[in-house]
Amino acid sequence: MKHKVIISKDILIPAYLPVYGNRYWATPHIDELASKGTIFLRHYSCAPSTAMAMTGMFTGKFPYELERKDYSVVQDYDGTTLFDYMYEKGYSCHLMWSHNYIVMAERYSKCFGKHTIHHEDRKLNQSVGVHMPRDMSVNDLQPNKQLERETMSYLKDEIESIDTTKPVFLWVHLPHVLLGRTGYGQDIDLFDEFVGYVRRKFGDWIIITADHGNMNGARGKTTYGFDVYEQAARIPMITPRLQDLEIINFPTSNIQLSDIVLKEEIPKLEFVICDSQYYAQPYRKTAIIHGKFKFIYNKLNKLEELYDLDYDPMEQVNLLKNLLHDDDRGRYVNVKQVYFYPYWDEAMSEYTFIKQFFDKIWKTASKHEEQKNFIIRKLKNYKAAIKRNIGLK
Repeated sequence: MKHKVIISKDILIPAYLPVYGNRYWATPHIDELASKGTIFLRHYSCAPSTAMAMTGMFTGKFPYELERKDYSVVQDYDGTTLFDYMYEKGYSCHLMWSHNYIVMAERYSKCFGKHTIHHEDRKLNQSVGVHMPRDMSVNDLQPNKQLERETMSYLKDEIESIDTTKPVFLWVHLPHVLLGRTGYGQDIDLFDEFVGYVRRKFGDWIIITADHGNMNGARGKTTYGFDVYEQAARIPMITPRLQDLEIINFPTSNIQLSDIVLKEEIPKLEFVICDSQYYAQPYRKTAIIHGKFKFIYNKLNKLEELYDLDYDPMEQVNLLKNLLHDDDRGRYVNVKQVYFYPYWDEAMSEYTFIKQFFDKIWKTASKHEEQKNFIIRKLKNYKAAIKRNIGLK
């Protein structure tokens, strides 16, 4: 049996990689894997936050299919995970990540198999952006070649420490930014260098992907976890060649990871779903992708959105909104009068079809649970605001 490796990187968006059009970085190892493999053009995370995304990846279930109702410490997943399947097939299972994920994600997922060997390090990730300590100035963060080399040396040593005398199933999850670099998307050359280490040790059965993306400036946002728009939900996926296909351009989900690893195939899903929170949480946003159309529901304000991703890939015009505000003239205008879109009938038919599916899967918690989660979130926001104002960590 051949070794099988998954390498994911936190907040990795397709635009960071040359195989998806990036013109800045050179990634020879990733490019070569892509040239021999399959590139997914419309691959989605089931959730724009790490713990929920990881749960979907290794259980094969969308968040709405789980019994989990909020984003709190959970019990071990009681079903069979991808790690369990690989162990039963005779693989030695390994997980490599920063210690931060034990604190921030593992306890909210609990789906990594009882027999999996954990490789973790406390000095793997660089604190940046929303995860930078509050007492640290953005000007304090500078590239550090020594830390960069120490980070890569640690990763290489951990790869070399894994016994390959029996088949290995390895998942490596790299952080937002590797220690030594200074920002999102600024360590892609190191990412590719690490892929090279892995190739030399385990061969070329390697999957390159992410847990979720980040807004990357779209709609004035630079983070993740709160939106299900394309920048946060769509992620790269590069696999060994599947079904003799160089490119897959129909919607796929990271919950299909088991199909890829175990069966080396990718069946079509009628609907692909991305959820920002579990069903009892008040700020939940749900996206349902069907073909070229994407429906979004915002639980808090009951706002519905519909986008034709072929015609409007940046999701700029909500097809369900009748009026647009013209800021220059200070008045509302009719969308159908000012926005040229030739497929209104098709879009409305799709909306009806997707909404029927949405109504079947949508569920809410009891009023008491809903109120409790709303109050908890309000208190967290209030405490965070106080800390920001008085300069606490």
